[in-house]
Formats: sequence, C-alpha cells, structure tokens
Amino acid sequence: MSFDTWLLYLVAIMLIAISPGTMAVLSMGHGIHYGKSRSLATALGSVTSALLLMMASAAGLGALLSATEYGFTILKWCGGAYLFFIGIKLLLTKATEQELELRTTKGNGKPTQLFKQAFLVGISNPKDLLFFAALFPQFIDISAPQAPQLAILALTWAVVDFSFVMIYACMANVLAPKLKSSHKLHWFDRTSGGVFITLAAILLTR
Repeated sequence: MSFDTWLLYLVAIMLIAISPGTMAVLSMGHGIHYGKSRSLATALGSVTSALLLMMASAAGLGALLSATEYGFTILKWCGGAYLFFIGIKLLLTKATEQELELRTTKGNGKPTQLFKQAFLVGISNPKDLLFFAALFPQFIDISAPQAPQLAILALTWAVVDFSFVMIYACMANVLAPKLKSSHKLHWFDRTSGGVFITLAAILLTR
C-alpha cells in the first residue's frame, strides 16, 4: 500500500468518524453524564465492534478472491458505486430530515456497562459491515500481501475511531447544543456527500 493511498483512506475514515451519527450521540451522552475518564470504555466498545465487523468483511473479501479471479475487480467497482451512492444521498439531504436528540442514558455508568452499550450500538448496525466491504477493496493492492495491508487499515481505523469518540465525549457540553441545530447538520451532510462523491471518483479512476 502506497502512502498516498493510505492518506486517501485516512481522509475517508476521518470524514466518517466526524459525522454526527448514533455513536457520536452515545459518546456525548456518556461524556455529559459520566465524565471523560469513564468514556474511555465507550471508545473501546466502539473500536471493538468496528474491528469485529472489519474481520468479517476481510474474511468475505478473502473468500471472494479465492473463488474467482475477477472477484476483486467486481467488488471494487461495486464498492465504489456504493460510496458514490452514499455521497449522493448525503448531498440531497434536507434540513427537515435531520434530527439529533441527546437522550439520557440508562444505568449507573460502570465502565463495563458503557463498553457494552457502545459495543452493541456498533455491532448492531449491518450498514457498517456493508460499508467496510465496500471500502477495503478501494485501498488494497492485490499484487501485494493482503494481511499487512488489512492490519494497517484496521489499526488506522481503530485510532481514528477511538480519537473521535473521545473528542465527542470530552466536548459534549459544547457540541451537543450545536449539533441539535438541524440546518447545521444539513450543510455538514451536504459537504460530506460532496467529499464522498469526489473520493469515489478518485478511487475508481486510479
């Protein structure tokens, strides 16, 4: 994997991590109610679920490569099309469709409980499995050993995911009121959509 390919991957996953989705809401809730130090368990739960989904996606990718010579190319184009679809969907998001509600979290805030909540939120989203399956082929050099490349992709994701979960938790009191403004989320999604479309175009023409 070349350095410029890794940089493209880094840009893509930072865009995903900063997007105010379900995990961001959970992180802010834990940060507000239980503090920064306990939110470390939240970040670990998020990372663990993501790594398991990555392993499942990598296993499926390996099986496809073993089954057909052209499987990787097909998957790469399908994955690029999926990224393009996500970009179009975000680009067309309307302000009225956006709703971010920071609900009071249940429980006593023990680290094991916070870990479990974050893990279940992450692992229960089948879209993430599809997303990893679409994302990985765009950055893997099939002519080089795949295991080290997958390890780099997974480690990079883990670091970025952990960092942004903690950022949301630590800045919850500042971020939560701002992210509740639907028009701000609306424009954020449009910007993200444009970046995704550009990224898909770059990856498919490389």
